[in-house]
Amino acid sequence: MKHLVTAGLFSAMIAASTVMPINANADEMMDNSAVQNRQMLMDGIGGAMGTLGCYLKGQCDLPDPVLRNLANGIAFAAASGPAAFEPKTMGATVKTTATEKVWSDWDDFSGRFPELKEAALAMAAAAGDKSAMGAAMGNLGKTCKGCHDTYRSK
Repeated sequence: MKHLVTAGLFSAMIAASTVMPINANADEMMDNSAVQNRQMLMDGIGGAMGTLGCYLKGQCDLPDPVLRNLANGIAFAAASGPAAFEPKTMGATVKTTATEKVWSDWDDFSGRFPELKEAALAMAAAAGDKSAMGAAMGNLGKTCKGCHDTYRSK
């Protein structure tokens, strides 16, 4: 059995090595994957913001733990943001709204994520107090808008 498992692993390694970077489009595929990962990260933030907005507008009712988890999810995504955007993806063919300014002004761009994280944590701390959440949402929204206005194409 041990030899069968070893042979299977060895065969899998050989198969993977024939499919991997030999492909002439490997860089494009890696860049596309990086762009898609960033898009999912940002879509997650947008989805959480939309759901929090739904609650604050009185269009849906959510328990405090869910509100807190949504805000904490934004904070987690913000902590992951710089690493997700760090790879320059000049060879990507996936459509993106990120501008080249993300990388040409990296220090400012990446420095905005801690502010987003803090604003999201303030939202999480306010869960249960709709008035405090409204103020926190205003700050969180300004943080998002400031970055989008500067680093996102329309």
